[in-house]
Amino acid sequence: MAMKKMRIRVTNDGRTEITVEGGEGGDCLEFTKAMEQALGQVEQRELTEDYEKEPVQVFEQETERGGL
Repeated sequence: MAMKKMRIRVTNDGRTEITVEGGEGGDCLEFTKAMEQALGQVEQRELTEDYEKEPVQVFEQETERGGL
């Protein structure tokens, strides 16, 4: 599973741009929620094609093997 990364860029005119890498679906919006609240009102949101993808769920299973 890829680790999500949040890239934050402050432009010369003072705008803040947040880009998420490694996230899919609405997971990206939840990931940036706290940062957006701290920065103030969201004026514009551009969703990438990753937003349309379903998040991948990874299941781990542990097994025990008996020795002979």
